[in-house]
Amino acid sequence: MVEKFYLYWGLAVRSLNEYLDMEDRRSGDTVIAGILTLLLADIQQGSSFNWRCHLDAIYRLIMLRGGFYKVAESRSMEPLLLCFWSVAVMGNTTCPASDLFMTTFQLETLKFLPQQYITTVSPIQLCPVALFIELIKINHLRMRARRPDAASTKTFKMESFEILERINRFSPHRLAQSKSSNQEVWALVGLVYQAAVALYCILSLQSLSILPETPALRVQCATHGRLMQTLLVEALASKSLKRFMIWPLVVLGVEVVHGDASMRVFVAKELSELSQSVGSYVPLTAKRVLGEFWASGKTHWDACFDRPYAFTGQIAVDTSGLMPLYK
Repeated sequence: MVEKFYLYWGLAVRSLNEYLDMEDRRSGDTVIAGILTLLLADIQQGSSFNWRCHLDAIYRLIMLRGGFYKVAESRSMEPLLLCFWSVAVMGNTTCPASDLFMTTFQLETLKFLPQQYITTVSPIQLCPVALFIELIKINHLRMRARRPDAASTKTFKMESFEILERINRFSPHRLAQSKSSNQEVWALVGLVYQAAVALYCILSLQSLSILPETPALRVQCATHGRLMQTLLVEALASKSLKRFMIWPLVVLGVEVVHGDASMRVFVAKELSELSQSVGSYVPLTAKRVLGEFWASGKTHWDACFDRPYAFTGQIAVDTSGLMPLYK
């Protein structure tokens, strides 16, 4: 199987290189789809430490075509752009603050993102759009806090509490009501991601001393952690949801460095089982990263991730819109 994987991987790379050498084809939809396919394959196989080079290539191709807004006019590109955004934004959450990628570009498209994708059939890793937007803002705030000309800590602190307040105001119930079916499932998804995004907000911004380490915030994190464990038991039992629970499990894994050993056992066990059930190396990578973090004696978010990681369960991108002959 491994030999066949690398055989077809090599053929795909060769074919893409041929297209990239053709000036009239190098920025076509199929080329972007091909690069995304390689990106997801590399992530799922755990075979590339430099998966961001694929994102950079796609970004350059998008710029060649007139920018994100121009490319997004094509309906066939919608699932490709969703995949691109998902990996880029979620990947920024699990990387050192000193190595964040395209955060300003992502922030600049915020006004456009919800209008384009709020009713899309393909969800962004199942993360509700309102919470996905907050992830982009948190990532950008982390980047700004690392820059030498960053604004005052007071300004950052105010922004961070505003983000946290919006996350806490998010209503999983309203999310579920907006769906025509499976409302209980969507309510569960909303609750999981609300708790996960809140934890990411607090822990990652405390890691940069943007948010203070107060007893009140520690209680809030512990409460989110206990709730997430309960919710994840239910979500991971669902065949349709489990693939989308890798990132929430990673977030919980960072939080449980403050908790008891039983919660760490839960996270490690679920990641191992998830790897087998979804056929991906990604959960095992997450388990290794978290295990090293737990053993390090460190507790801050940025101490967990020595380099950028992409903890996504997506294994393929929808290319049906690129092949009208098969419709």
